[in-house]
Amino acid sequence: MSKLILLLAVCCLCLCLTQVQAQARAFCDGLVAECRRHEREVGPRDDTVDIYNQHCARIDRTWRRITRCQLVHASCLLTILRCDNLTCKNVAGVL
Repeated sequence: MSKLILLLAVCCLCLCLTQVQAQARAFCDGLVAECRRHEREVGPRDDTVDIYNQHCARIDRTWRRITRCQLVHASCLLTILRCDNLTCKNVAGVL
């Protein structure tokens, strides 16, 4: 009986995790869409993105510059879905 309850609990956790990941991904997609809508007014770069690009270019010679909205997208996916840090390697892996 306890094995059945444990199996049921694991199945419920997997279902919840799948549902939460889908909602988090939808949230990130909405955030990026909002960023892209305002990109003409605000611009694709800002000081934060420029500093981040310079830092990553020093660490990794193959680094390609990213835009503000790409950084928003990567930071959302890394923090909400993966609970990971915004390292250059992680950002490149997400994008």
